[in-house]
Amino acid sequence: MFGAFHLVCIAIILVATVAVSAAFKNCSDKTFRRIIFVCWLVCLCLEIIKQPVKSLQWGDEPYFRYSFYDFPFHLCSTVYYIAPALFLMKREKCPAVYDALSWFCGIFVLMGGMTVVLYNDLVMSETLFINIQSMVHHGIQILLGVFIVVRNRERLNIYSYLKALAVLGVYTALAVAVNALLTPVADGIDMFYVNPFEVSVLPVINEIHRNAGFIPYLAVYLSIVALFGFAVYAAEALIAGKFRRGGLSGAGKTPDEEVKEDEDEKE
Repeated sequence: MFGAFHLVCIAIILVATVAVSAAFKNCSDKTFRRIIFVCWLVCLCLEIIKQPVKSLQWGDEPYFRYSFYDFPFHLCSTVYYIAPALFLMKREKCPAVYDALSWFCGIFVLMGGMTVVLYNDLVMSETLFINIQSMVHHGIQILLGVFIVVRNRERLNIYSYLKALAVLGVYTALAVAVNALLTPVADGIDMFYVNPFEVSVLPVINEIHRNAGFIPYLAVYLSIVALFGFAVYAAEALIAGKFRRGGLSGAGKTPDEEVKEDEDEKE
């Protein structure tokens, strides 16, 4: 942690996040969707390469054994499933769902990205590609999360957090169900760290699962995630409030006030 590779990655992520968020804070819907698409595509391409790399076992007799633990269904993997909805949907068609997914990215996905980027021992390995892929992926999580919040800053309020929390609940329920169904045939699977039949690798709170059972562990785990998510939301709301009061929300029209030039263009 905090060696040359780590510090360079943090610097690149910070510069890219600030540059994109500042340059496109009042961008059109078309530009917004394009940025989401490009970020999603980069993450997806790297993930497709990562999957076989993580499953190759090197030694005197190399062999392939799929690593179910690395199946992309953790908190940080939600970008693969949510981003397509954000660049394919238009908010006016289904604002409740669109907003919930957007704020989930802007709060919880951002939180996950920051945690891994700052404490990269969670994902670092001896394989250079895996280290690069991890920092790029989680860096894009930070970039997307901040960008989404900045562009939608005028709509940020406590309901944003509650909508994101609802998505967290749905995602957790799905992860529990998939873990329970696949555990008999998928050794080591622990999607979202909520496998009822396998003790999580998460330090400290996994002792709750080991000694008190899955339900108490799940309650503590979700409480911690929700609490840290609220801290991220509170920081965002505080900063957004200062910008509004200081008249620094940015020149030009907000996304809701923009004339949608892209709708007048021929696709």
